[in-house]
Amino acid sequence: PMPHGVNVGSWLSLEDYFFASHSAVEVATPDGDTAGMCLPPLHTSQATGPEWNSETDLLTNLAKETSLANALRVFHAHRTSFLDFDEDLTTLASLGIRSLRIPISWCLTDDDPTTIDPDDGKITDLELEKRFTCEDPFYEPHVKWPAVPRGLIVDFLKACAKHGITATLDIHTYPGGSSPGTFSGVWPLWPRFWTHGDQPSDNADPEEDIGRNLWKDFVAWIETLATDEPEAFKGLQGLTPMNEPAHLAGVFIDGKDNNSAFLPPLPPDVADAYLDELYTDDDTLMQVPDGAHLRVFKWLGDSVDVFRKSSLPSLGKELMVNVIEYAIDDRNQTQMWTTSVIGAWWRAATSSKERSSWAVLDMHHYHAWSSDCSGASDGPPSANYTCSDTNARTEALERCTNWARLFRSTIDKECGPGAKLMAGEMSASTHHSVRHACNDKTTLKTTYEMQHKAAQDANVNIFFWSFKMPYGGSFRPAWSLKHFLYLMGVLPRPDESNYICGDHVSPPHEPK
Repeated sequence: PMPHGVNVGSWLSLEDYFFASHSAVEVATPDGDTAGMCLPPLHTSQATGPEWNSETDLLTNLAKETSLANALRVFHAHRTSFLDFDEDLTTLASLGIRSLRIPISWCLTDDDPTTIDPDDGKITDLELEKRFTCEDPFYEPHVKWPAVPRGLIVDFLKACAKHGITATLDIHTYPGGSSPGTFSGVWPLWPRFWTHGDQPSDNADPEEDIGRNLWKDFVAWIETLATDEPEAFKGLQGLTPMNEPAHLAGVFIDGKDNNSAFLPPLPPDVADAYLDELYTDDDTLMQVPDGAHLRVFKWLGDSVDVFRKSSLPSLGKELMVNVIEYAIDDRNQTQMWTTSVIGAWWRAATSSKERSSWAVLDMHHYHAWSSDCSGASDGPPSANYTCSDTNARTEALERCTNWARLFRSTIDKECGPGAKLMAGEMSASTHHSVRHACNDKTTLKTTYEMQHKAAQDANVNIFFWSFKMPYGGSFRPAWSLKHFLYLMGVLPRPDESNYICGDHVSPPHEPK
């Protein structure tokens, strides 16, 4: 059975392990390690550029080693070659997958990168920065983000419409990084979005409320597509305002190493007023507790309101709101408690009619990081079960796929029946380290199929992470749907490329 949808990760928002070849073993790269080895087709090894942690780190150091013009061309070449709008979308449509989730950067441009000529000495770096990068205001010296052309997004949405597919645009990154980790876009810098770019009080300077302004501008641009680019608008399913907001804030409550907590609590007066908004007098339902997570809830609630007031709901578009439990301090609490807190907030942030029409609650789910659900080739204590122990594997999967039923029943209890639910990210992986993870076909197949059935029974739409990762080496069997389906005998070719990270000799004309 196919998932409801699939992500196209690391296309318009980079994550290092997609480009690690066989040089990395952890999906979440440990502190101090560097996993990104390439960005094909123009950057394939140390002969063509640096290793990297995140896309801003790559842009900065690639520009230093070569030139800014060359660095921008490297990003553009990747973006125009990673996804084949005809072949890949035809493949997805033939599999019956009609829904895509597209992680994108917050940094967009109306300019065309094909006009960049690295050998043109007339265009200055200042002009290139102005047209093709965005300045992150929260760091000194300033960090530059490589801008994604709006025209590329429009062309992609048109291609989706042509193939009978719709896509959700997920703003995966924000200036300052909304969470720690390589997917934040600014790693190894500590995130500053919530400490520097969030102004939740009503009397705050709107010019300083950068995150909310970016979201408002993005929604306004999407609205223009309805009249300016109707075919592209047809290929749009919906929007996600932020990916995994403040992920790990509930883990790093007091900060980490020499860094302070990246999710500060709301000002007391703002927190009290917001708790009053969230309060219910029904003592059978969960009350949203106080805590730093209120800052995330308020930001997301405001993003829902922006969408609500736009023309998009009336035009049939959806808002997929992603909340991650690790933003909440849930020490000594159960998964049901955390899900209930999220459900209680969702009840207050949306109406029953909205929840059954355009407002979709998204909670990602992975077995790979769960000590109770993970499997490993070497078994305990590395994981809950040994890959070859079929009885232990079945017992763990039967217990752990219960998450979908728990998600549905908890939200139904807090919000009433009929809410649209999704798990915007899931995979067939049994362990976050590929050295330990089960890669035998039987375990991969069983892990995926049991999750799929549980989600289907609970009416939760699941999206596989991710569609393809041809430079991902050993990550591919469980994290690339394309490679997974090849191993299952569904697709005829493996997920691989003509380019291999490190397999390159620099010809004389390439920049040094």
